[in-house]
Amino acid sequence: MARERIRAWIASTGVTQTALAERIGRTQAWMSRYLGGDLDADLETLQKLARAFGQPLGALLDAPTDPVEARVVQLFRALPVETRTIIVNLLEAWTRGRTGGRSRR
Repeated sequence: MARERIRAWIASTGVTQTALAERIGRTQAWMSRYLGGDLDADLETLQKLARAFGQPLGALLDAPTDPVEARVVQLFRALPVETRTIIVNLLEAWTRGRTGGRSRR
């Protein structure tokens, strides 16, 4: 996920791999190998990459940026597994109800 987002940011900003690598203290060869999937980046490097594009780490890791969504995720993760199942079932039922079709009982 992070690699795809970084590639998209590179494409949308026109920054080169060399310039990006310099911003985060790496070489162009490292950047190329990371984007190609040959290397992994540690959390500190991912944070530097996000900052290089003026983004928070959460935007790179696909964490919710909407405060309401983030709160929902936080609350969901705090629930016991049994309750999570109930919430998922409830959300699925609500979603089916919004597709325009009626369910028969």
